[in-house]
Amino acid sequence: MINKIKLYALALILIIAGVIHLINPKAFLIAMPPYIPWHLEIIYLTGLIEIILAIGLILKKYRYRAAKVCALYFIAILPAHIHVALNGIEMFGVNDPIILWGRTLFQAVFIWWAWSLRRI
Repeated sequence: MINKIKLYALALILIIAGVIHLINPKAFLIAMPPYIPWHLEIIYLTGLIEIILAIGLILKKYRYRAAKVCALYFIAILPAHIHVALNGIEMFGVNDPIILWGRTLFQAVFIWWAWSLRRI
């Protein structure tokens, strides 16, 4: 039961985040490190990836692969989180360094969470 809750909770988080990326991509532009090219395109792409990963997690046939890719995805977006925390960039009204670094460190929880869904 708890595993299903974890599964659907992460899928819901991914869908919400993906939709926000698609309908308000400019909100994420400030989080993009300057050394990464094509900021707007990457924001749209990550929104699509998040939605696809959520669907993959929900569909048992694709869950194992989606969970692995999801864990890798959370690792791949770490540079943006670190960029925000290092530079004290306000995101969605939050600029407290403790919260920004906490959000960055919380990525480890998302990585573990996604990885743990491989065998459900």
